[in-house]
Amino acid sequence: MIIISIFFTYHLLFLLIGLAILQDNSNRINNIPKNKFAVILPAHNEQSVIYDSVKSIFSCKYPKDLLDVYVIADNCSDGTAYNARKAGALVLERQNKTKLGKQHALDWAFKKIDLSQYDAVIIFDSDNRVDPGYLTEMDYQLQKGNKVIQGYVGTKNPTDSWVTANYAYMFWYLCRMQMTRNLIGLSCWLAGTGFCVSTEVLQRVGWKVQTLCDDMEYTAQLIIAGEKVSFASRAIFYDEKPVGLKDSLKQRLRWIRGQTQVTLRYLPKLAFKIVTAWWQGDIKAAARAFDGIMWIPMQLVVILSILYALVTTGSANLLQMIISVPLLMMLPMLAESIKNVKVWKYLITAGIFYWTWLPILFYGVATCGKKTWWRTPHGA
Repeated sequence: MIIISIFFTYHLLFLLIGLAILQDNSNRINNIPKNKFAVILPAHNEQSVIYDSVKSIFSCKYPKDLLDVYVIADNCSDGTAYNARKAGALVLERQNKTKLGKQHALDWAFKKIDLSQYDAVIIFDSDNRVDPGYLTEMDYQLQKGNKVIQGYVGTKNPTDSWVTANYAYMFWYLCRMQMTRNLIGLSCWLAGTGFCVSTEVLQRVGWKVQTLCDDMEYTAQLIIAGEKVSFASRAIFYDEKPVGLKDSLKQRLRWIRGQTQVTLRYLPKLAFKIVTAWWQGDIKAAARAFDGIMWIPMQLVVILSILYALVTTGSANLLQMIISVPLLMMLPMLAESIKNVKVWKYLITAGIFYWTWLPILFYGVATCGKKTWWRTPHGA
């Protein structure tokens, strides 16, 4: 019970601090673009969305001579490559049936692209839409000295279903947690898409991602290497979420398996980083590693809390989630000034969505050895 309380209190404190943080509205008008970007989109059979995604990147208010867009047509059997070229992207076609998934496609692409031509690499999912000011903000952050930056994850389709609405709640919540970490100098956490890495860091740390949770694993690697992830709330992009519950369950099962793989592989390394960084007098690096230990195994802590609740209070605790989860998700919505009425109406389903996590948590942890990757379907 003490361990569970420490973990949940820690995260609640981060949320409460994040709710009070104001968005960065400082002036960028005098910022002269400097950095050249390689924007990379891994895509597997994404002919329906890749054209608009590439076009949204080229629509950014940023000098075109400082921007190249690459699409990895990864084991594609449709018109992904054709539509990407039509939109103006440079297409890298990959065929490898033994190493499937974004992490392997990126590893392959980083070896194909001459990274010495670029100051930084930006990774997007194939369905993303990019705010016109995204690249300008990433350039500003790099000029400030930040080397790895996560953008603000907006939900492209929050009103498509109660499932997509709950994804939106989750990412508004995570946004506020990111803002807290950014404020106090900890490392933020990569979201798997919409992030920027300087080529200097990418070449030094490398890309040796092996788990199903590439974003969490790479964040852990960066922390161990002495780097940190910054958060740019003004670098906004929009990610498409699964509309149906079945696709959502499959996606989240992959997340939990990957998170458990990262837990087993990196918790000892992060603990060692705490000791070595503290011994060397680098308190900030030690704090970032400690925060990693408080974040990565949260799926295990939630399982423990569920088992404890069932033993002590029976199912009453689970029934309380019908009320408590919507109230918790309401807080970041208020902080983000969300005005979409339909999104607010779906809030009553947040407790039920929480319930759908429960079988995934137990099954995902129990089957964490599986590394099967599958594509999450995207619409137009």
